[in-house]
Amino acid sequence: MTPQTLFLFAISASLLTGMTSPATGLVFGLWPLWYPQVVTPVHELVYYGASLIVATATLLSAAIPAAIAERLGASERATMGLWAGGAALWLLLGWV
Repeated sequence: MTPQTLFLFAISASLLTGMTSPATGLVFGLWPLWYPQVVTPVHELVYYGASLIVATATLLSAAIPAAIAERLGASERATMGLWAGGAALWLLLGWV
């Protein structure tokens, strides 16, 4: 697979994690801390925001091992594979 394909897989796995993870419920419950006060709290918007927060956190935390591997001299394909694998691991952990 090309690095671009692996990157798309990492993004897709992160988005799925944001929609299905139990952490989304936790972030949803903490909506008064992060939701802007000038916007009326609509249930759908709060869930969408919570899902985006969890998806972004998944994408960033899965990138940490890939960044370390790249710094140590791994190839682009290997680091993207590590990034996609980290995102897939977060996705599987959310389903357990």
